[in-house]
Amino acid sequence: MEAAERAKRWSSGEGYNKYITSELNSFRKQAWKDQIGKLLEGENLRILDIGCGPGFFSCILSEEGHTVTGIDASEGMLSCARANAEKLDVNPTFFKMDVNNIEFPDDTFDVVISRNVTWTLEHPGEVYAEFKRVLKPGGKIIIYDANWHMHFFDEVLMKKVRQREEDHFKKYGVKEIISGGDMEYFKTAPLTSTMRPQWDKKTLEALDMEVDIEEDVGRNVYEEWEKHLYAESPLFCVCATKKDRRGLTENMHTYWQERSKTFGIDLGHMADIRRYVEPFVTEDIKKVLDVGTGTGIMAATLASLGCDVTAVDLCSEMIRKAKDNLTNNGLNATFVVTQADELPFEDNSFDMIVNRNLTWALDKPEETLKQWHRVLRPGGILLYLDGNHYNYLFFEEDKKNRELYTKLTGAPHSERSGVKVDYSLCDNTALHLPLSKLKRPYEWDVKALPDAGFTIIHEHIDHPQNQLQFGIARGSATNFMIVAKKI
Repeated sequence: MEAAERAKRWSSGEGYNKYITSELNSFRKQAWKDQIGKLLEGENLRILDIGCGPGFFSCILSEEGHTVTGIDASEGMLSCARANAEKLDVNPTFFKMDVNNIEFPDDTFDVVISRNVTWTLEHPGEVYAEFKRVLKPGGKIIIYDANWHMHFFDEVLMKKVRQREEDHFKKYGVKEIISGGDMEYFKTAPLTSTMRPQWDKKTLEALDMEVDIEEDVGRNVYEEWEKHLYAESPLFCVCATKKDRRGLTENMHTYWQERSKTFGIDLGHMADIRRYVEPFVTEDIKKVLDVGTGTGIMAATLASLGCDVTAVDLCSEMIRKAKDNLTNNGLNATFVVTQADELPFEDNSFDMIVNRNLTWALDKPEETLKQWHRVLRPGGILLYLDGNHYNYLFFEEDKKNRELYTKLTGAPHSERSGVKVDYSLCDNTALHLPLSKLKRPYEWDVKALPDAGFTIIHEHIDHPQNQLQFGIARGSATNFMIVAKKI
């Protein structure tokens, strides 16, 4: 289904606005304030209301003194939201915006909240990563939703739902349909057939968030007829807190956000990488995950080989640069801002995982391997290129090699577009990272990969520093490629 066709189903807010207006004029307004309020910590919080519709959450949370931004893809819904805010004399800010592309900087909001929205998502895992990206450390994602359409995928549940509709008609004289059978639309929304909130908890925990679940929220906010009619799809609450991982992670984030301004894609270098990677892209390698994509050279290489590529990176500026680089080269990939050890993807989702110059920078390398193992299918391939880039901080011989390399070629890092970067931030961080001081791959990779459920099937090791004595400068540290298969 095309995006425009999906959007048509929510283009008008008039029907839904009648329900919202009734809520704003009933006990449910205060009931929802109490329900949400017990999860909020602090005053005048910055809150993002996702898929705000006619603005119920935006309005009531503004009344409570918070600074609220509501976004929705439907101008019809937003018109109703603005009218409701005016009636209540509150001032939330509303924007027309696609939930798949949230146009706010990292770490902007204290709370991200939604109601009856997440079931509609075409790529829910990726969107949850976006929710986390715009959330401040210590902030909360609060999701209210239900398994509204699960009965279309379960015959026994369907009978129970239809019986409740009949009972409702007998008691109230009103014909209510709990859910229309829009199967064409449901096929584009995977959560319609996924048991929740179990899925939400697992996905958000994979993003390294602390998750609490409250079942049957409807008992607090529904009228009696709603409690009976919707009993087979009880409303739940998922509350996920973003852990504060500042420190090493924050330093790396700051450094690479700035370094993104100095990078492009070197097509000659891309050809070199292709020679390394192409022999392992067999016919059964279709879906590829590029972790720590940077400015997209690995993603571009795999996309040029015909793979369906998803690329992730900690830095939103790197992702922005990678998107531009692939577009400028006529290539496509899906991009997600998330950390290497926080992957919002289902188990066994990918045929191959690739990365380049990433593993040395991991603050929890063993935990990260477990995440990669989880999202890789059985028999899938893990391929990465890396090097002992920061051994010079710990070993005198490596320090001398780097000094000689610099003497022969100039600064080890080039600065493009006149952008000055503080390289010391990365050096100071590398001093505290667990892999920076190891002689790899022998002191870590060859043991860690089998322990994580991989078997190494290929390795290539290059020692360019050995050639420095002849004035041939191809680098100052050992570089290597590891290829492993998920057992």
